[in-house]
Amino acid sequence: MYISRLATITSCVSLSTATTVTYNGFYDDDTVSLTELACWKGGRIVDGQDWAKLGEVTYQIAGYEGIDGPNSPLCGSCWSLSYGDTSRSVLILNSAQAGSGFETSLTVMNSLTGGKAEQLGRVNVTAYQTELLDCGVATEPLEEERKMVVGGNWYSNWFYNNCT
Repeated sequence: MYISRLATITSCVSLSTATTVTYNGFYDDDTVSLTELACWKGGRIVDGQDWAKLGEVTYQIAGYEGIDGPNSPLCGSCWSLSYGDTSRSVLILNSAQAGSGFETSLTVMNSLTGGKAEQLGRVNVTAYQTELLDCGVATEPLEEERKMVVGGNWYSNWFYNNCT
């Protein structure tokens, strides 16, 4: 019993990492074309979104040093960055310089540091990958997934089929 608890705690701890975050004015320029981002895949950057410029992206975004191109498995992933008691979720759409951790907008970094981004420059954060839902990105559930949520008994299926 104690071994399984230890294994669970160890696996949870290893999922988070200590790294840094800084801001880059690039992310504050609403006119920047998304074709300039490392995760750009010839027409789309996130499935289901037709953004053309940074100003059209409604999520808090960032660059991450682990991105090596548009086919990186980290492109479009969501990360929670924690600084002190404050956490912010960012959608990874770009790369950052090797060894730099995360780069984000001045606005996002100010919200993370209590308005001290320019004063601090770069801060140590705890980061972990999280669900896309935490970044506000969620796909519409499939018809079968909706039915599974309803329950599967005759009256819930009848209600779903006749009232939705």
